Amino acid sequence: MISSSKPISTQSNFIFKIPGKNLEENNEVFTVKKIIHEFLDKYDFLLENEKRKVGRHKTYKTDELLGIFVLGVLNEKTTYRKLQKWINNNDEACNYILNNKRPSISTMGRFFTNNKLLIYLLFEFTIHKGIELNLIGFEYVTIDGTILKANTSRKRLIKIEELNYLEKLIENFYKTENRENILFKMQKYYFGDLLDEANEYLINEIENNLNKEAVNLLKKLIFSPEEKNAALELIQILKDNYDGKHTISVTDPECRWMKDKKDNMGLNYNYQAAIDGKNDFIVGQRLVNNPTDHHQLIPMIETVKMNLSRHPIYYLADNGFLTTNAVEYLFKHNIKAILPDRTESTKLKDKDSSNDFHKTKFKYNWVEDIYICPNNKILKYQNNRKINKVLYRVYSTNDCKTCNCLKKCTKGSKREIFKLAHPLRIKMNENYHSDFGRELYKKRAHTGESYFGTLKEARNFSGIKRRGIKDAEIELTLQAIAHNIRIIHNNQ
Repeated sequence: MISSSKPISTQSNFIFKIPGKNLEENNEVFTVKKIIHEFLDKYDFLLENEKRKVGRHKTYKTDELLGIFVLGVLNEKTTYRKLQKWINNNDEACNYILNNKRPSISTMGRFFTNNKLLIYLLFEFTIHKGIELNLIGFEYVTIDGTILKANTSRKRLIKIEELNYLEKLIENFYKTENRENILFKMQKYYFGDLLDEANEYLINEIENNLNKEAVNLLKKLIFSPEEKNAALELIQILKDNYDGKHTISVTDPECRWMKDKKDNMGLNYNYQAAIDGKNDFIVGQRLVNNPTDHHQLIPMIETVKMNLSRHPIYYLADNGFLTTNAVEYLFKHNIKAILPDRTESTKLKDKDSSNDFHKTKFKYNWVEDIYICPNNKILKYQNNRKINKVLYRVYSTNDCKTCNCLKKCTKGSKREIFKLAHPLRIKMNENYHSDFGRELYKKRAHTGESYFGTLKEARNFSGIKRRGIKDAEIELTLQAIAHNIRIIHNNQ
């Protein structure tokens, strides 16, 4: 009988590896898993199939895949390929959140596609958690927007004229007397590479009216009934997304041509975010394809109210959100907000500083309702005047006639300053110009723009990875979830 080389009492036992055992106690992955478990316990009615084990056994559970998406954002792994590579590198945090599993790219893709509502509900849950933990102050919420690059190509564009031409060509193609003749001529060239007297005129006309992307659509229209139906649907989508001015992206028709912060024109989306001032908690967000912020204040305020179940004491936003409709909405619903007018916004951004007589250099005295020019001349209120159907208050002075700076100041015989005469706009300006309003507005840059800075710089978010406004918004929702969970983690 062969005896053991070691006494039984001293032999080591085989221990299965426990995921997360080697992680530090303050690792964010523990907070991620805890919050997701709390969330799924609350919304367990959405997981009935998983709980009852209906159908084929699921290898990957909801908490595992939802967790890896959130953890991936916190670690700058936002594409399926980057996530898979990170998982396959045997990262301990990945092993913990996935219970030592290795989901494929297709598995993660299906989960994202089928669980968009769940992802958005998780974002709302982080807000409720922030309220519960007293991380949301309700004193003020900053609303701001930034331009984000869409995942599309500048080369794959189509013009509205090309779409109209295609539709007319299709209409002619389906006329009984022309169908076989036109179809034969197009197929003979595009699929047989034959150009002769029978089709030369038609082909030359087509290629003079269509670029490469439009020709590709045409090929689908004449290839097969299945391809034809798909092409017709795409043509309608492209036409529905025409903005009346620019070309349309074939890869992502819902994005729009708009200028970014550096004044560069590109195919982008406009990302709106609402941030609570206490801990920079995100309490609302939207993705739109409107290139400006002009019509975003009201829907953003309604989003915040829905998520918080109340309004904060004040909303802060820059001049881009200030419209007459927005001001009337604020006063009608007794919502307090601090927004500067265009002149004050220009002063804050220090634009046109080289022009000594720009409107921003004229100081306004709210008590006496006068403007003081750079040469210390007083411009008094004269009358109201309509310009493009909008009523303005007009300020001027007769001292311009004897001023030696008249030609530098204006091209006319005297300088006039115009200010909107809408009474609620005037009241809004008074709120901003109060000592309290100015001090509170200074906090806007810290809350709103700091999140966008974190998104673009700290997390290396160079642009949206997914196509289509709905998928792109959910991608940004994951960013907001990760941001809020990090705040929760840092304040435990």
